[in-house]
Amino acid sequence: MAYEDIIYEVNERIATITLNRPEAMNATTDRLYSELQDLIPRIAADTGVSVVILTGAGRGFCAGADLKASKDGMTPLERRARHRWILKDVLEPLYKLEKPVIAAVNGAAAGAGANIALCCDIIIASDKSSFMQAFAKVGLMPDLGGMFFLSRAVGINKAKELCFTARKVPADEALALGMVNKVVPHDELMDEARAMARQIAAGSPTAMAMTKRLLNMSQTATFEQMLEFEGYSQTLAYLTPEYLEGVAAFREKRAPDFAGAAERAAAAKA
Repeated sequence: MAYEDIIYEVNERIATITLNRPEAMNATTDRLYSELQDLIPRIAADTGVSVVILTGAGRGFCAGADLKASKDGMTPLERRARHRWILKDVLEPLYKLEKPVIAAVNGAAAGAGANIALCCDIIIASDKSSFMQAFAKVGLMPDLGGMFFLSRAVGINKAKELCFTARKVPADEALALGMVNKVVPHDELMDEARAMARQIAAGSPTAMAMTKRLLNMSQTATFEQMLEFEGYSQTLAYLTPEYLEGVAAFREKRAPDFAGAAERAAAAKA
């Protein structure tokens, strides 16, 4: 599939997805969602990718839905089917992608754009960025998982305030609220994102996948369930070539080559 509304690049095991509608502040359309729907499974299956960076072209990260392209003539059933498609085939695969995803928020992240960022595992924000649950301004409620992600990031009462008022949250306030992990000077954003991505990419792909899966599950699981999940997953981790490589590297006082160990094991089985 040829992409028009996104740019996709891979370098040093880091995949970079750039939302590429700068003339519309990267507002979402069905074509953009279709391209992400096609791309995310490709990334999941690509053993040459260990971590993902998601950012926007131009001045903004994502301004939310492109209201100029909205399909106002849709029936309720058609609109429900479209919404379910976006949630099940785009947002959920992004959230469950077993590779860490860093949102490099370079400007405004509003409405759906804010919630796409919150769906990612780590958010690094430019000091020129802002976040807004803009839905109330057009008579809607937050979607794309916004109420799930936001309430867990900032607490239920603050999430209610931000959803009810639809006010803009500047980067420094977003950091204080726990909505983002780090705020950096605008010109340093992608350097910071790539530096973190390289640090993550140096880890064990299998352990990273298990860790992300269990941390996501911890949002709804009980303590007892998490102990069971951890025990089962750790037992599997002990059986991986990455674990053997990690122990060998520790004993030999060198940096481990986790990705290489996994690739060599896969080649040996082929």
